[in-house]
Amino acid sequence: MSLLRLAVWLALLVLLLPTDAQQQARFSHFANNAFERLTTFCDRNGTTCAVGSQVWATFLKKAEFGVRLVGDLLGVGGQQQPPEPAVPAPGPARDPTRDRRPARPDPRGTLSPSDLYQPPWRGPARS
Repeated sequence: MSLLRLAVWLALLVLLLPTDAQQQARFSHFANNAFERLTTFCDRNGTTCAVGSQVWATFLKKAEFGVRLVGDLLGVGGQQQPPEPAVPAPGPARDPTRDRRPARPDPRGTLSPSDLYQPPWRGPARS
C-alpha cells in the first residue's frame, strides 16, 4: 500500500512540473535560489541559529529523559542498580557464617546455587 501511495505522490509531483522551456528555466532558477538561501540561513541569522541550537539541545535532552522514563516504566530499560550510600548505617554486627545472603542481589535472579544445579521438574510419565 505504501508503494502505491508513493507512486501516486511522485506522479502528482511530475504532473506539476512545467513543460515550457522558459517556465522550466524560471523554476530551476527559483529552486537554486531557494536552496542557496536555505543553506546560508545560519550565516545570515547567527543569533537565530544559536537560539535554535539551544532549543534543539533542550528538546533532545527532554526526549531522552522521556524515552528512559517509558523504558523504566515498561521494565525494558537497562538494569540500573540504585547508588549505594556512602556511609553504611550502623546496625547490629552480623556473623558471616550464619548470614548466607549475598551482599548484592544476584543478577541471575533469586535462585539458590542448589536450585540452579537441580534438573528441571518433570511431571509423571504418561501411560
